[in-house]
Amino acid sequence: MPLIWRGNWRGLSDSKFSGLEDSFAVSVGIDGVSVPGILQANQKLAKDSASTVTALCRVAVAISNGMTIWFSYTDGKIWSRTTAGVWTLVWTTTPAAGGAGCLGAKEFNGRLYWATESRLHYIAIGSTMDTAAYWTTNATEDTATFTVTDSEFHPMVIQNTSLFIGDGYYVSRVTSAFVFKADALDIKTPHRIKDLIDFDIDILIGTFIHANVNKAEVIRWDTVSTSWQTSDPIDENGVNCFIRDDNFVYAQCGQFGKIYFYDGSQLVPFKRIPGTWSPTSYGEVFPGSVATHLTMPVFGFSNGSGNPALQGVYRFGSYSKDYPKVLDLSFPISNSSTLQTLSIGAILAVGADLFVAWQDGSTYGVDKLDWSAKYASAYLETMVLTPAQTRHLLNTITKIYANYSSLPASTDIGFQYKKDHGSYVDITTEITDAVLLQKYVELSVDNVAALQLKITLTVSSNSSPQIESLGYEDANQEL
Repeated sequence: MPLIWRGNWRGLSDSKFSGLEDSFAVSVGIDGVSVPGILQANQKLAKDSASTVTALCRVAVAISNGMTIWFSYTDGKIWSRTTAGVWTLVWTTTPAAGGAGCLGAKEFNGRLYWATESRLHYIAIGSTMDTAAYWTTNATEDTATFTVTDSEFHPMVIQNTSLFIGDGYYVSRVTSAFVFKADALDIKTPHRIKDLIDFDIDILIGTFIHANVNKAEVIRWDTVSTSWQTSDPIDENGVNCFIRDDNFVYAQCGQFGKIYFYDGSQLVPFKRIPGTWSPTSYGEVFPGSVATHLTMPVFGFSNGSGNPALQGVYRFGSYSKDYPKVLDLSFPISNSSTLQTLSIGAILAVGADLFVAWQDGSTYGVDKLDWSAKYASAYLETMVLTPAQTRHLLNTITKIYANYSSLPASTDIGFQYKKDHGSYVDITTEITDAVLLQKYVELSVDNVAALQLKITLTVSSNSSPQIESLGYEDANQEL
């Protein structure tokens, strides 16, 4: 009775043919982290913004009065969300020059700053920022002018009592006295600054040149010297975003799913999002599509072209230091059943809540994690299960089973199998052994050279099956 999963959650395998023990080729909406040793459905994302948000928000800020502010990437609109969940269109930016889409934002020293292509704008933080009247009275547009006027990225970070803003090959600075300097640091052209993050007492600068140029850099700067301290070139077409994990920093680089660990001076290859990558099949993580939720990093993967991997919110973390870092697609957005052709925008973690902006074709929205309902389409797909030592034999599959600790009323565990890389076959004759606490199916599938299984979880409101282990039986193998 070979065991497929023994209670150690390892998330996604590198492919359906190879991966760590206890990893899966596909994992959608599965929570294997919250309770070590248990697989269950995650909480679902539900649309929170109704029809109010009408554009992709790639930038959002949780501000000190408890509200969240969401910025359109394209048309200058700004929405507020109160702690009570009320969404309001509060402002539309009309810069004196350049595009109106927001390319970066940050709260700093009592003000909320946001940047469009050419100009920097701000508004004082106040208790009634959820009203258009407050913005009409207090918003100050065109407070400063950028020199390079980058049309896509103006990332922001606070370090050493200053606000730093990327603008092409310049780092701009706003001091605590609100003095703006457009060229606090000059990195080398043709590099453009795509993301910034604080690191110890320094900042890290992630660069990008062009989608067709496989040269990017991570630059470390102490924020006071006239030049940077270290620079690590990398043969990728862009450092798309930095991902913080407590005191550690990772970077998602290029259009082909690579994740690197930053060791203080260099990027070290660490992980890759499983997918099918090619010149016509690629994607990325936008700079604002990163957060830390319940101490674990999460990020949103967006389609560029060809849907190389499933799109949604991936979790990249562990229960504690005693467990390995696990990558899985934890939170599918509310609007998509295929998890394809999506753009995942800004992600904010607010307490235990998680907010995710998205675009699906011409539909836009912001989701919020629903703590009263589980994700209804959670499933796993195993790697190819035929061991190399018996690959020359044709197997007969006789049983598939899941041992569970809990199977609440109106929930279920379903099984499908795939023979020899064909299509999945559904099995509708599941049996529940309430004494053994096992859900299983008996079958006789002959002449199997390669086997994969799919396990689906049927939930009921906020209840999910809780699986302790998975396995199958065949005529050629023993435990």
